[in-house]
Amino acid sequence: MSDEAAVHTAIVWGGPRHARAEERTPPGPLGPGAVRVRVTSAGVCGTDIAVWSGQAARGRPGTVLGHEFGGRVIARADDVAGVGAAGVAIHDLVAVDPNVSCGTCAHCGRGHRARCAGRRLMGVDLDGGFQRTVDVPAAQLVPVPGADPRALGLVEPLAVGVHAVARAGVADGDRLGVIGGGPIGMASVVEARRRGADRTVLESDETRRTAVARTGAAAVAAGGWPDRGLDAVVDTVGRAATVRAALDAVRDGGTVCVVGLSHDDHLPPPDQLVRRELTLVGSFCYSTADLRVAAQLVIGQGLDTVPVELTTGLERIPGLLDRIGGGRMGRGKALVVPRAEGPTG
Repeated sequence: MSDEAAVHTAIVWGGPRHARAEERTPPGPLGPGAVRVRVTSAGVCGTDIAVWSGQAARGRPGTVLGHEFGGRVIARADDVAGVGAAGVAIHDLVAVDPNVSCGTCAHCGRGHRARCAGRRLMGVDLDGGFQRTVDVPAAQLVPVPGADPRALGLVEPLAVGVHAVARAGVADGDRLGVIGGGPIGMASVVEARRRGADRTVLESDETRRTAVARTGAAAVAAGGWPDRGLDAVVDTVGRAATVRAALDAVRDGGTVCVVGLSHDDHLPPPDQLVRRELTLVGSFCYSTADLRVAAQLVIGQGLDTVPVELTTGLERIPGLLDRIGGGRMGRGKALVVPRAEGPTG
């Protein structure tokens, strides 16, 4: 039976702390401008945990979770060649921008779908990538030719780090500090290395510090900044204490970029920003250009781009959500392949 015709598994959110594997009927005909992707790789992240735990106000029971995913094109609508993804062929490997936007506003025109006022996120507002196949607008595809199909779920989270480092203004020869050695912190380290910057990561977990050190970055325990004159700091945690730590570590005239989403009061007092002429910026999601940079990193490095914990089988995702939601984070990015795949797919 073909991929298009097979009944397939989807991981559906049933309410707070409840996700289930559900067998779904074959998808119907493709709509205009759509492409059908057989998912080969999907990542589990903090947004998935927020929905799963009931903390995301927009979550709707019955929604298929997952917004970090990619796979192989298995079908496309007849008009796809004219809607922004010209040249996409059957069997092509792609990552998916999960931000469904209007496509016509100024932000969309500049490649910033996440800034669109009408943005909807797959896996939260719409069915996402924790399923065997998924239909997406062709304009949301990011080609990843020659990549390991198992690594395609890394493109989206890597792009978050690419964007954060760009927002921090990191350049060749700069000294960058990163707070947090999780997936976004590691993505920031990878992009900073690509830009030629020196990298120091503040991470309390010893296992993650070991993983960070293997990338060539310095890894230090919380409270142990060896240098208080950094050009920029990317804070992937975003708590009051971590923003203070970032401000303490950056040089006068430096930049602090906050990419972590916490809910405590973490804005610094104005006198630090004024007297030290600091730049404080936020970073949310990524642009289309950032996704393309991330795709090139995955093409070149595959599963070695960042530390990965690979799991086979969509049906194991509810257990991963329970583990990660319970604070058992693991050493690297939780990445799921729906079925056993090799590096060539």
